Amino acid sequence: MEAVVDHLREQNPVAAVRFVEAAQATFEHIAFMPLAYPRMHTTRPALADIRRRPLTGAFKRYLVFYRVADDDHVDVVRLLHTARDLDRILGEE
Repeated sequence: MEAVVDHLREQNPVAAVRFVEAAQATFEHIAFMPLAYPRMHTTRPALADIRRRPLTGAFKRYLVFYRVADDDHVDVVRLLHTARDLDRILGEE
């Protein structure tokens, strides 16, 4: 996430602040309702438990990928733009 914020800060500092705010709101919503979002559609067993949710607001092309542990603990795996090769990147995790 830091790389995205750094890039946005160079281009548009106001957009960087909005991005961080959208990410924080999204993380809070995931923490409140972690099972509300779909799992990834993948043939890779290692990725079968990863869920995804778009960022709120103007940044819906960014997806938060996360896992829910048995105790409802949420582990954020990655935050990626949808233009990236998501299956390949997540498969490398």
